[in-house]
Amino acid sequence: MSSRTSEMLANTLLEAVRDSLLRAGRYDSATIVPPAAILWTDADGQWQPLVSQLRPLMPELLTLGDYNPEEKTGPAIWLRCVIERMLPDVELPDKAIPIIYLPNVSRQVLRAGEECPESLKPLVELQYRGTVWTQRNGKDWTVEAFLVSEDGLGLDVAKDKQTRQAMLRALPQLATAPVARLRGKRLEAEDFDRLMVADTQRDLLSWLSDPARTREKWGEEKWMAFCSRCKVEYEIDPDRDGEIAVAEKMGLQDNEAWQGLWRRYAEAPALYPGIPAILRRAKPSRLFVNREPWPDENEAEEEALRQSLLELEKLSSPDARQKIEELEKEHGERREWIWAQLGQSPLAGALKHLVTLARKTARGLGGDMPRAMAELYIEGGYLADDAVLQATGSVKSLEDAQAIQAAVHSIYLPWLEDVARHFQDLIKTFPLPNADDKDRTLIAANPGQCLLFIDGLRFDIARRLVAMAEARQLRVNINWRWAGLPTVTATAKPAASPIAGKLSGHLPGEYFIPEIAGANLPLTPDRFRKLLAEAGYQVFNSPETGHPGEPGARGWTEFCEFDRLGHTLQSRLAARIDEQLELVLDRIQGLLEAGWQQVRVVTDHGWLLVPGGLPAMKLPKYLTESRWTRCAAIRPGAHVDVPTAGWYWNAYQHIAFAPGVYCFINGNEYAHGGVSLQECLLPDLTFNSSGLTPVTVSIREIQWYGMRCRVAVDTSSSEVMADLRTKPNDPHSSITTPKPIDSGGRVGLLVADDALEGTTVSLVLLDLSGRVLAKQATTVGGDE
Repeated sequence: MSSRTSEMLANTLLEAVRDSLLRAGRYDSATIVPPAAILWTDADGQWQPLVSQLRPLMPELLTLGDYNPEEKTGPAIWLRCVIERMLPDVELPDKAIPIIYLPNVSRQVLRAGEECPESLKPLVELQYRGTVWTQRNGKDWTVEAFLVSEDGLGLDVAKDKQTRQAMLRALPQLATAPVARLRGKRLEAEDFDRLMVADTQRDLLSWLSDPARTREKWGEEKWMAFCSRCKVEYEIDPDRDGEIAVAEKMGLQDNEAWQGLWRRYAEAPALYPGIPAILRRAKPSRLFVNREPWPDENEAEEEALRQSLLELEKLSSPDARQKIEELEKEHGERREWIWAQLGQSPLAGALKHLVTLARKTARGLGGDMPRAMAELYIEGGYLADDAVLQATGSVKSLEDAQAIQAAVHSIYLPWLEDVARHFQDLIKTFPLPNADDKDRTLIAANPGQCLLFIDGLRFDIARRLVAMAEARQLRVNINWRWAGLPTVTATAKPAASPIAGKLSGHLPGEYFIPEIAGANLPLTPDRFRKLLAEAGYQVFNSPETGHPGEPGARGWTEFCEFDRLGHTLQSRLAARIDEQLELVLDRIQGLLEAGWQQVRVVTDHGWLLVPGGLPAMKLPKYLTESRWTRCAAIRPGAHVDVPTAGWYWNAYQHIAFAPGVYCFINGNEYAHGGVSLQECLLPDLTFNSSGLTPVTVSIREIQWYGMRCRVAVDTSSSEVMADLRTKPNDPHSSITTPKPIDSGGRVGLLVADDALEGTTVSLVLLDLSGRVLAKQATTVGGDE
């Protein structure tokens, strides 16, 4: 579901292929190193016409072929040198994973080992040190497969020979055709042929993007035809008037024809990278009403917004909030401008989140008990923290980051400090739960449930995870609980585990580690896993899925350390959160698909994040056994002038924590270990793929008798439905009345519309929630 959702964001085939290639290189930086390269095998060389168009969007794209470094093309040994960054003359973007396109090479050839041609052998080991862009079934992506697959564009394409041939002929034009124009109908040979007929809008945009090379590539005959069409459709002659005059007309949009050209450009501006530069040169000196088409106008507005944000630190918090509202009225519309699509309006994008921050911090979080504060936070207070992360993650340059920092320090930091102080005051009277509380509820898995531990899953990003899961049609139950104090992993992770009842504490020591009760042994990672196993839990690592089919199966696994990334990246963590959440969801779905009935996500602590840094204070070393960023172990007999609280594992042993959102160590944008809602209030999420027991099902036979389809299946459940659809995941594309499988594993489906005879459709089997369990292509009336 996630890949399909991402593809829906692509406007063209070219962008969809780019996005799919980038996803092939996605990896969990917490557990594995980046792939050395992404191999793009293409047994029939179908994709070759697309590569030259794709390279401007992906400078990391390399091609196997004759030596031509200017086109990033060369033999296998040269490609190896490039990806190892041994050739300084061949530039690759920093941190980008190289993509190697292999025309007329199949994955099977690379996997042949010793039988692989000598010319390809330098690339063989990259299969194992890198990754390969393939379909889910491991086969090479063909153009047709990518067009029709739900992991590609999900288009409805006829299966006849003429359509396949026309599709490949039209690939250069198909690459830049807006996908929205291809949806909602069955694409046949005529549709692809029509793409090759003169598309003046596309040709005009391509020429404006690179006038000299485009004219040279076309040749004189096409150039003359192109100029003729421009005279008729746009009343301008590119040959006589030149690209500057044409670009000016496009920007001014004086009539419907030029407005239509601008809309076409706005559908996929990344495909025409040279147009912004030509618009700069073409900007007229006369006054104009619409400023959107001129990139320097947007740049001037971004600079003005940057300066306005930087000045917020001089204002009081109420005045800064008012100023942000005014800036939104002035700059908010630019998020709809084309330059926002091209990433050239980052501050206008971040401003939307600053407005949310301003509104959410206009009032503090009250409450006369910790639980009352928690409820206010859950009901919407967390959105202030989310807005800071969203705004911070929206910008990349140092100048823009400094502008966001100024806004955050002006309106968020005072609010954060007030909320933390109030919460710390409340726990003096109402302490948070500890291991000695008789009514505490220990975390335990139900039979068929896997516990997924994620280090540092703060509540606000957990809510983001829930929204992303629901988009994948996963059901999520949301609960919450308190962290153990101090909010560091050594203390709080065991408290969030099924073995918490087997642990105790004597002294917090330097690292706040509890002991195994009765054994006086500190809890180590190996002892932690051993205790889980003794408690009846299957303990396994990623990408393992355990054995959910065993009677009474309970699982424990760990994944995706937000905390490690936070300490490493500091405020730059904000830009990585969605990527990491996608990996978490992939892991959850993998566990559910493996047969776990539920996946319960637990965590140990949250954290504070303030770009530009949290305030710091000194705590004398002689008063403490150890000093962490937001907490410290107190030396016996010492008195400290900072708040204290009982250690989770021994309430009689007190630990010191920093007041408000202060740190005991300078220079931290990201920190935890102290007492605040953001550190102490933890999400507890339970994910379900459906409310049913997992069903195994396979299609044994499909037979057609006229327009009636008879199906035989093997299934572990009597609650399975069968349907015929033109698009397997779209219930609205059904061409029959769905029916349940009978007790013998059979069902008959009637297609009432004779006009559908010969149409390629999918037989899909569904559970009662509508989830597709199996599918198989078939032709209405009988396969040819």
